[in-house]
Parts: sequence; structure tokens; C-alpha cells
Amino acid sequence: MNTMIVNSIIIPVVGAGIGTILEIGRRQLKGYLDSKQDLIQKQQEAIKQSMGIELYNKDKQVVQEAVKTVEQLGKEFDWDGTLKHSKVLEFVAGKTGLSDTEIYNTIKATVLEVNKYKTVQK
Repeated sequence: MNTMIVNSIIIPVVGAGIGTILEIGRRQLKGYLDSKQDLIQKQQEAIKQSMGIELYNKDKQVVQEAVKTVEQLGKEFDWDGTLKHSKVLEFVAGKTGLSDTEIYNTIKATVLEVNKYKTVQK
């Protein structure tokens, strides 16, 4: 009789209890890992964005340096604005990942900055 009670009642109850505890533990672990996975994905996105910003700033710096160089050469050789613009485009061709509009806007901003320093020094 005792063997029958143990085999038919206690073992299934203990098995169900252990199964329940294991399932609760599995769900807790899965939730923890999922939360960490979200954090990892957010960190990866932040890294991608910062790399994109750094690359943009580097490309922008290339254009600015080209503009400053051409402005100096333009002063020495008395170049007009169109020739200076085309020389800048020659210097930065294939060296940046910027669009034509971004390059144009950077050129304009840098020329304004260079010209601002010219008027201050006069």
C-alpha cells in the first residue's frame, strides 16, 4: 500500500513541483537574458551612430582642409571663385562619403569662416 501511494501520488506531485520550479527558473533566466540582449542591441546602435558621427566629422574636416588650402592657393595665384570651387571638388573627389549637397554646404560654410577671418585681420 505504501509503495502504491508513493508511486501514484507522491512521485507525480514531487515531479510536478520540480517541473514547476524549473519552468519558473527558465522564465526568469530568459527574461534576464532578453533584458541584457536589449541593452546589448542599444549599445551596438549607439556605437554605430557614434561611428557615423565620427566618420561624418572626419569627412567634413577633409573638405574644410581642402577649402583652406585652395583659398590660400587662390590668394597666391589670383583664382576666381569658380576655379577655387572646382579645385576643392578635385581634392575631395572620392575621399569622403558625403553627398554633393553636404560637400557644397561645407564648402560654403568654410569659405564664410575663412572670409570672416580675412575681414577681422584687415
